[in-house]
Amino acid sequence: MERKRVLIYGDSNTHGYRVSDGLRFSQTERWTGICQQIVSGEIEILEEGLNGRTTCVDEAGMEFRNGLQYIQPCIRTHLPLDMICVMLGSNDLKSVFLLTPEEIASQAAKVLAKAREVARSKYPDSLCEYLLISPIEVGRELITGPFGWEFEGELTIAKAKRFAACFAEAARNHDFLFFDAAKYAAAGKTDGLHLDAENHRRLGEAMGRWLLAHYA
Repeated sequence: MERKRVLIYGDSNTHGYRVSDGLRFSQTERWTGICQQIVSGEIEILEEGLNGRTTCVDEAGMEFRNGLQYIQPCIRTHLPLDMICVMLGSNDLKSVFLLTPEEIASQAAKVLAKAREVARSKYPDSLCEYLLISPIEVGRELITGPFGWEFEGELTIAKAKRFAACFAEAARNHDFLFFDAAKYAAAGKTDGLHLDAENHRRLGEAMGRWLLAHYA
């Protein structure tokens, strides 16, 4: 039987940004790679993570980061697909955007809705499914960490705590599947924003188990 093909579209936490040196965790360390190990030969995980990617907004000095603008060529590159997953929203918490959790969740759903539109335009009879992933929460370490100046301190922490409920509602409104990453993983203690190695492992294992159960 041909393997299922699952695309995961996200930001630095999907790319595998490593805080210690600004480079990238290896494939065996980042959560998408760990997920691939767990699903083994049954599912192919396609990684599409970019540092700084937002849902639908542009940030000065950060080219090519608007997730809505890139989703169409990205999907067309990888078709046909069995599942498209979007995990975006952490960068939308930056103070420059002044977005509410509800707005961020709605915009993440907009990206996934565009992915569905693109996939169906090429493969109208496809049984591809669509998964909206609520990002991990930010930790208190964000306030004093290297990226804290870009965010709103306590307000950012409060907004992120509302992600799961807001993303779940957005998923229901668009008839998407839903997965709450914050149930399984948290931001590392160094910057309160990015997954560390242990939390990459936790998220990768959780997603791997979820996919195996879903396709069982």
